[in-house]
Amino acid sequence: MEKLPLSCYSTAPSVLSHRSLWEQPPFRRGRYLSFEVITSPSNPRVKWAASLRDARDRKREGCIVIDGASNIEHAVAGGIECAELFLAERLELFLAEPGSAAEPGSAADSGSASQQRHQEASNAYEWRKRFPGLKVTLLGPQAMSKLQYGDRDLGEIAVAKMPDTSIETLNERIAGRSSVTVPEAPQLFLVLDRMEKPGNLGAILRTADAAGATAVLMSDPICEIWNPNAIRSSLGAIFRVPIGVGTESGVRKWLDGRGVALFAARADGGTDYSTVPYPSRTAVVVGSEALGLENRWSNQGVTSVHIPMGGVIDSLNASVSGSILVFEVIRQWRNSANARERTNNP
Repeated sequence: MEKLPLSCYSTAPSVLSHRSLWEQPPFRRGRYLSFEVITSPSNPRVKWAASLRDARDRKREGCIVIDGASNIEHAVAGGIECAELFLAERLELFLAEPGSAAEPGSAADSGSASQQRHQEASNAYEWRKRFPGLKVTLLGPQAMSKLQYGDRDLGEIAVAKMPDTSIETLNERIAGRSSVTVPEAPQLFLVLDRMEKPGNLGAILRTADAAGATAVLMSDPICEIWNPNAIRSSLGAIFRVPIGVGTESGVRKWLDGRGVALFAARADGGTDYSTVPYPSRTAVVVGSEALGLENRWSNQGVTSVHIPMGGVIDSLNASVSGSILVFEVIRQWRNSANARERTNNP
């Protein structure tokens, strides 16, 4: 497949048909917006974007695909550089001849169907209005089907530059978050060791965002972070929580350098997680779904904790374990803060 670098969006000659999308009611103000329309699934840009569903192509191109409006909005708001937004639109609406029955505002265009078409016509306009620098392209059914994942029927798919997840730049990215700029503010880190499943990664990132975690660190990950399934499962949290990737020793060194206390979740021993006091700088370490932590994260300075089990099964899903431990830390911190407030304000 022909390699199309990220810069192709501003430099490559156009091979597409261009149509004008007139602002229809409620946007009839005598102006029009021009959008590119791609109808062929063989279009080079569509084929290149579709190839980014493969991990090898994502790594080679340094780009990712983002499915769904909500995830795309979180990505843009999180500072991710989106190269292009593809919208699935009803092309009979945009390509209709003036005065035809399909033209919005025509005599045959009335009722709920008319309102739906007006809403679809304004969709591209609204994206461009909200994110002026975002390139918006309309895709016909066959072209959009080429980009779709499985049998999903998505209306929005974006191509973006792969975000930075290096541990070397993690400090800088954390510093950009206002919630951790106060030196005395508690800092909570979630460490994922040899994480295997993209769906679990996405779920844990949702937990980290909900808990206000400072960052998520991944030691020797098995799954690829920017797998589209991880992005979808995170509901956009993957673009909101700083992520740092490194080896076990590299992540440990990073945390030790910040005076962070380490608590490793184990199914085969350790202290009851609910009885352990968690200091204001805490990292919870969760192992892989298949192997747990084994003998990793077991050296001096790491406290082993476990979640008591009352049934036959001896372990929980990694995302569930991480959620239980993280919110126990938050619960203790909130209780301590409330106790201090009552003491200071009797």
